[in-house]
Amino acid sequence: MKNKIFLGAILSSFCALAFYMISINHMKTQTLEIYGNSTAKVAQKSKMKEGSKQTRLTNGESEIGEAAISKNSNKSLAKAIVKASSNVQDNYQISVKDLNSTKVFTDLTNTSQDTLNAGNVLKLYVLLAYYKAVQDKSLNSATPYKVKASDLNGGDKVLKADMAYSYTYLLDLMIRQQNNNAANIILNKIGKDKVNKTAKTFGASKTEITENFGKDFAGKTSSNDLVTTMQKLYQGKVLGTDIDNQILGQLANFPEKGLAKNINGVVYKIADKKQGAALIQENGKTYAMAMVSEEDADLAKVGDAINNWMIKQR
Repeated sequence: MKNKIFLGAILSSFCALAFYMISINHMKTQTLEIYGNSTAKVAQKSKMKEGSKQTRLTNGESEIGEAAISKNSNKSLAKAIVKASSNVQDNYQISVKDLNSTKVFTDLTNTSQDTLNAGNVLKLYVLLAYYKAVQDKSLNSATPYKVKASDLNGGDKVLKADMAYSYTYLLDLMIRQQNNNAANIILNKIGKDKVNKTAKTFGASKTEITENFGKDFAGKTSSNDLVTTMQKLYQGKVLGTDIDNQILGQLANFPEKGLAKNINGVVYKIADKKQGAALIQENGKTYAMAMVSEEDADLAKVGDAINNWMIKQR
């Protein structure tokens, strides 16, 4: 009887030890992320891409968990961005490029995904495709388009069924009033495939529009694609200096300011509550920045941090 009790005790001790070792190994695969001063949660370790193109950012991990910046990114700028984006807990990408210095840039992300879902910012590529179609003479901006009832979704206070509007007017509605119906009419007139091809031609290699505008997301893009496009517009490398300036002029009138909400100077921007891209000229500095998030984010806070850092550089 005593032998059975002794063997049972040994067996119980062995099982407890095995369970303890399994638990320890499980905890080693997790990391603790701290949000603020009073709450904490356990999250799986980052699945960021490994390799030479990315490096870990050590400062700020207690605020947003692990993040990664591309090789040769400015770490000082990246740390300022990490601090400003500490409340963003969903997937995001942020890119910044000083257009006066090729050495000053940052690409920062908390996800291994190359692209993220996007909404209004994709109208940038509808805008580019529109001007290219006009330049190629495959679209006459003065040609009237008769609106059909099927074109009007979500209740439209401006466009009326069976009424004709020029494409110039529809473009103005798309930009100045963020009118999704006008954007979809132009998008479908040119064709999604052609718009996507135009985006890739001008540096947005990962961008794709797959749906009409009106929902939270109409396709996918990356912050780097958006910054590259804004840079090419500034340099006159999209459709030529004259037309590129016209496109920037349209972006100056976009009502949602996003990243540039609190920034003075010359500002060209496109945004919604989740994403934004902007070209800024202030205090002798010219730079492009973009943020793509899949949740509502404080874009202005991120934009302020970037702008404050940029204008302090000499």
